[in-house]
Amino acid sequence: MCVDADSGQQAPLAPYVFSVIGDTPRIKPELFTSIVEINTEIHTSTNSAMQELLDLYKQVDVVLQNQNGALLSSGTHPVSHWRDQEVSDDPRYYQLLKRLQWVARRFNICGIHTHIGMPDGDNCIKVMNHLLPIMPVFLAISANSPFWHGEKTGLAASRIKIFEGLSQGGMPFYFADWQDFEHCTQRLMATGSIGSVRDIWWEMRPHPDFGTLEIRIGDMPASFDDTAAYVAYARAEAMAAIGHEEPLKVHPSLIRENRWRACRYGIRGTIIDPFSEELIPVLDWLEKRLDQLAAYGIDDNELQLVARQISYWRTNGGGADSQRELYNTTDDFSAMVRAMRELDGW
Repeated sequence: MCVDADSGQQAPLAPYVFSVIGDTPRIKPELFTSIVEINTEIHTSTNSAMQELLDLYKQVDVVLQNQNGALLSSGTHPVSHWRDQEVSDDPRYYQLLKRLQWVARRFNICGIHTHIGMPDGDNCIKVMNHLLPIMPVFLAISANSPFWHGEKTGLAASRIKIFEGLSQGGMPFYFADWQDFEHCTQRLMATGSIGSVRDIWWEMRPHPDFGTLEIRIGDMPASFDDTAAYVAYARAEAMAAIGHEEPLKVHPSLIRENRWRACRYGIRGTIIDPFSEELIPVLDWLEKRLDQLAAYGIDDNELQLVARQISYWRTNGGGADSQRELYNTTDDFSAMVRAMRELDGW
């Protein structure tokens, strides 16, 4: 999010950024002129992807400084209202607003979308089925949206409640194979429900144009290190799933309950282990899971990015905890946003 460096409020500075940087696939417009999308090239390690992301972030931030602006990493802005945001000058966004109305107009949220390359369509569906039961963990470790229009929501990730309001939002489904997914998308297109696969906004989806599985459930994490841990964990789970048998399907009711627990409590929550159905704290589950991923042969450098952050989260909490603590300490949203920017590590 683009914010004013003094007030901390969202500022419509994205058009200025593009006027300086020019047309590039790495830095792109979003629905509102106060939001910038930053995305990397293809990488084969989390560290290299994060280095490019850092370089792009700094490039945008330097441009914004010329307008007394800055970037803010958060799932929602703590106080700025969606009614005050200007819509970007793009026909697709106006069509989106015309179709979805109030639901799209409230879409003043930021998430992290992680694309993981797949060898083929059937493997993509296999990995998606594998990741469905653990999607709530992705949400829990990224949870970074406890405020909505200056209100304490009591949620760690309020963004997800806005995201799920889209016509094709929410959790994806189990599919038998790639053909089953194709039938689903063809049916949606034939009935006028979507214009293309891009209009499927599930929290995880195949992306045929890129040959990837796109994990979209996460809030924009609070810091550089949180982001690196999130990307490394998502990548590790997907790579492990490619090489192993698909697990037994977990009932969607259990996944939905864990999704709610992640939304409500973030990394401080207790989830239902999707495989044993025992209650377990999120971070304990994740720690055990890293041992399993190591046994699958996942690169230890990737797993260490997650393990180090687990230690940090145990002591300091996640992004949502940090936002709440800053608000309780400052009781002033402008000071809180400045402090968030100082602590984000970008």
